[in-house]
Amino acid sequence: MENLVSKMKVSEARSKLTQLHKLLRPGEALQINKRGKAYARIELIGEMDRYDKVLDSIDDLPEPKGRLRAVARNYKSILYGKK
Repeated sequence: MENLVSKMKVSEARSKLTQLHKLLRPGEALQINKRGKAYARIELIGEMDRYDKVLDSIDDLPEPKGRLRAVARNYKSILYGKK
């Protein structure tokens, strides 16, 4: 199975270099093009930590069908009583 390769221009890559962990998953690669030709290739080789797995699982949750109701209370009313 071949790894997924995303493509991006040099100008885009320069601004998104610090966000590579959001753009790629472990094993995926990013090909940077300069004037339409392959210029560089970056591959994310690290593993996902537990925190990232939890965030991904939250993103994969289905959207609610109805309106959600609030369950949190104002912390000031808990500390100082209701006004």
